[in-house]
Amino acid sequence: MADKQVPKTQKCIAVLWPSFMVAVVATGLFFSAFDPDDLFPFGEQAEVSRLGVYSIGFLLFWLVSAISGIGTLYFAITNCMRQNPGSRG
Repeated sequence: MADKQVPKTQKCIAVLWPSFMVAVVATGLFFSAFDPDDLFPFGEQAEVSRLGVYSIGFLLFWLVSAISGIGTLYFAITNCMRQNPGSRG
């Protein structure tokens, strides 16, 4: 039986693209409910613009969903390796 491996580029795209889409939706929902100026404690003004807050929020949502996707991919591959001991992930 041939050793079937998924290329690393395809694994990266399989994680990063869906997590990007989740980050878009999460950012839209989050900032629909919360104003960036209200996120700073005690009413302090920050050195970050509204666009900066939106960007940081988007990147954080993307990071969290990408970590979730990486965990899912890891456990799916290790599960397949346990079921098919002769193959690699």
